[in-house]
Amino acid sequence: MSRQSVDSILRPGPENWEFWKVSGSECIGPELASKVVDLGSPRHLLLALPTRSILSAPLWISSEGNPTELAELELSSRHLLRKGSEIHSVPILKKDGRSLVLALACTDDNEALEFFKKAKSFEFPARLLPAQDADVIVWKEFGSLCFAFFRDNQCVFFASSGETLPGPAFCGILNRTAMRLLAEGVISRMPSKLRILGPFTNEECTALGHALRIDWHLQETFPAPEIPAEPSNPAPPTARVQIERREKFRKATLIALGIGLLYCLVLLAAGADFVFRKIQYSQLASELSAMKDSAAAAQNSVTSWSELRDAIDPETFAIDQLDAVASQIPGEQVRLTQYNYDQGRLVITGEAADVSQAYEFFEKVKKVPMLQDYTWTSAQPQLAGRNKVRFEMEGVRPDAKTGQE
Repeated sequence: MSRQSVDSILRPGPENWEFWKVSGSECIGPELASKVVDLGSPRHLLLALPTRSILSAPLWISSEGNPTELAELELSSRHLLRKGSEIHSVPILKKDGRSLVLALACTDDNEALEFFKKAKSFEFPARLLPAQDADVIVWKEFGSLCFAFFRDNQCVFFASSGETLPGPAFCGILNRTAMRLLAEGVISRMPSKLRILGPFTNEECTALGHALRIDWHLQETFPAPEIPAEPSNPAPPTARVQIERREKFRKATLIALGIGLLYCLVLLAAGADFVFRKIQYSQLASELSAMKDSAAAAQNSVTSWSELRDAIDPETFAIDQLDAVASQIPGEQVRLTQYNYDQGRLVITGEAADVSQAYEFFEKVKKVPMLQDYTWTSAQPQLAGRNKVRFEMEGVRPDAKTGQE
């Protein structure tokens, strides 16, 4: 919690709850609040817990280690902790290798239960009161007298007395508390300045100052709360449960929003990809339509060339091809027995003295420049008598016509 994040404060007043709205660094109000609906929907509500529901204990502990854990160990040894209580500590000062902290332990208060669902952070009322160099401050909460002791404007102890009038019983509580705090070194001297806040009569204040033998100052109007720079946030057990639930719900909401956002991004990406591909398809369709006439003309040229090639291309003349094939005969051991050319298909049949010479002839024919357009296949040479094998090879040009054409 930061000072700037709090936008409203709810604290116990002399007779009822006071609701303050925070604007900048100033608190505006107060407004009386008795129900949750009176608060509206604050973004960050700071709830000042009733003083009667908080145990405060000033402790001197070692400056080494975790102060909250050390404070909890000390209070447990004194049997001051209730079951389920959670300890909070507020640092006060360091001296001679020790630290003075104000340990806090909260219990549920029936007056505050209904406000837990809206509260985002918590504080004790004495810490919201401006000390103004006072040693002791006295005020009322729900008709009961409360008091707090201060050291260098820092609250070092507070409590609810259970008394309704500042009589001898209340004065005795203040005197005994002051002597105990002085003996423990929590305060450095006996109190000399008393501030009284709220609707007290002048006679009550005079009697209280005379009994305590200190100077007093009355402020009939309850002062506006001051938000501390470093919060203590002593949440009661029920409030902690609700805070944990809200945190789990917040995390679940964030996860759900993240999943939803991711799903939307996937849909957006898929939609963008679909639109992009549709645009590409339209462009390709337009280009294909534009190329249709050119493609048709090119196809006609290819068809015409295929039909006329045998008549005008010298490399397709059968007699020239036969001459080229015959020139590859390796010697008298190989001879041709048949040469057939028909519509781009060339079949050569012959005889050789052995298989190696037949294969040698195959390879030479495949390398003839005039016959590079042909795709050649050859069967395994077969014996045709003593010292004689018969071979056959076929070449097919890409534009060769099939029997059905």
